[in-house]
Amino acid sequence: MRVAGYIRVSTNKEGQKESPENQKQMILDFITENHFDLYDLYTDVQTGTTDNREGLKKLIHDAENKEFDVIVAKELSRLGRNVELLYQLRRVADNKGVRLITLDGKVDTQDFSKQAIFGLYAWIYESESQRICDRIKSVFHMKYKSGKFLGSIPPYGYALKDKKLIIRDDYTVSVVKDLFEKYLEGWGHDKIARYLTNNDIPTPSQVIGKANAGLYWQGSTIKKILKNPHYAGDLVQGRETTMNVTNKTRKVNDQSEWITISNTHEPIISRKMFEQVQSLLEQKAKRGRGGTRKRKHLFTNIAYCSDCGKSMHYRINRKGYICGSYAKHGKKACSSHVIKEQLLEEIILDDLKKIADDLVHPNLESKIEKKVKATA
Repeated sequence: MRVAGYIRVSTNKEGQKESPENQKQMILDFITENHFDLYDLYTDVQTGTTDNREGLKKLIHDAENKEFDVIVAKELSRLGRNVELLYQLRRVADNKGVRLITLDGKVDTQDFSKQAIFGLYAWIYESESQRICDRIKSVFHMKYKSGKFLGSIPPYGYALKDKKLIIRDDYTVSVVKDLFEKYLEGWGHDKIARYLTNNDIPTPSQVIGKANAGLYWQGSTIKKILKNPHYAGDLVQGRETTMNVTNKTRKVNDQSEWITISNTHEPIISRKMFEQVQSLLEQKAKRGRGGTRKRKHLFTNIAYCSDCGKSMHYRINRKGYICGSYAKHGKKACSSHVIKEQLLEEIILDDLKKIADDLVHPNLESKIEKKVKATA
């Protein structure tokens, strides 16, 4: 019998350093006692609530290919703390005739008396994780009221010192002031983003040294900065949270759930300017919600830039299309490549007419035959 052993710990913290070795030894002892053969050991250092684990992915892949006969783990919670995930693993095992055993004696898919309680243990482990998650959130909720910034990355233009926000001594502060002023002057999010990109201003991701930092400012980043109360000197935390312990998608909490403490740090933007910007953002949002639907143009998401490959965007003032990269990021990304919509229509209609003429041409078959022979 070929055995696949699965080992998992949540973190690399000191208290869990011995756990992987202990789990490994328990699996090896089980194999020796039962005179089985070890196929492989699969290991993850990650939470059990997610299926995005390399070791687990490989385990499931090899189970589907029937590379082994038995899956062994210390307990079911090592394989996962997610009911849906555990049932997925069991279905794969059952379909391929792979036995699933936990060394605490609670799970053995070939023992009929234990099959019925598989779901119960799966539910217990997920519920336990949810309770732990809820307790951690409650602790953070209390810490938010202390006036300390508990995030790992401070807002653009700020640095952290003793968990307090302090203004950076560099150009980022001027950038923040500049984009607030430009927005009040009537500049849109994307126009401000292009302006910063074209002036070689490093993006927030580049400032913090993020590995996959983008080269261009985004309109969404500008909007996020404009709406951030930290720039007026207020500490606002608890604005976002995960959906639940098994769904890590982040959602914005209702504003009544935010923890706001006024005047906790030096502002970059005056409160008056910040409130003016919020009022303008709200006005534009209302106009957007009540506005007429934009006209759809023939070649939207069909025409593509020949240089960068991005889709072409229609511009009413050009009466045609320009490169999407240029439209969003400016000349740093690409050139405009403008083409009039009427001209594009005429070119395509002309091509369609030629195709139609060829289809009714009496010598079409002989023409095709000659071309085939010429290329053969």
